[in-house]
Amino acid sequence: MKKFFILLSVLFLLNIVNFTVKADDRHDDDDDYEEYEYYKEDWRGEDDDEDYDDDEDDEYYYDNEQMNDIGSSGSHWYLWTRTVESVKGELPFSEPKNVAYQNSVSGEQLSIYSIPSKGEIFIPGKRVSEFLGAKAVFYPASRILEISMDDTELIFRADTNVSYEDKVKTPIPAAAMFFNGDVYLPISVVANGLGFSVEWDEQQQVFLFSKLIQ
Repeated sequence: MKKFFILLSVLFLLNIVNFTVKADDRHDDDDDYEEYEYYKEDWRGEDDDEDYDDDEDDEYYYDNEQMNDIGSSGSHWYLWTRTVESVKGELPFSEPKNVAYQNSVSGEQLSIYSIPSKGEIFIPGKRVSEFLGAKAVFYPASRILEISMDDTELIFRADTNVSYEDKVKTPIPAAAMFFNGDVYLPISVVANGLGFSVEWDEQQQVFLFSKLIQ
């Protein structure tokens, strides 16, 4: 009889531990969203996916009234205009591959898998922003990427063309993509957003990041 009560006590304690662990797991998922109260109506948690309509963002950005002449003048894969571009120009290369990148400030260089798509060069946002000296945090549950550098804060979510630049809702030229554990973004968004210009050196086959002069 004594052994029976001991067994019951052990089972009771195990149930308490299991409940606590599950509660902590739920809390970790919620942490992805607690920091972003100012746009929670746009980017919801996974439990609210049935209420979220990606088309709303597309309508917000592809309103004809937001079009301007910049989009019709050629290639702007290197420039984040904060407006919708109607025409895309020729890209430096047409197939995904590892490409060299050089930071003119630090002098460092690295090779990054880059994806040409939709008239843009997509790069891993977290890795490249850190390469440029920024701090980056990726939230896997929501696929949200937060980038901060000096007084600048940039927030993105995979599969949307929404950016929050210093808490201001801003269009990006193509929807962010989730690939290989990172949020892939147009190269112009990462570079210009952090105060860098980007250009392609055809001879050296390298992207050059240089600090913009204010």
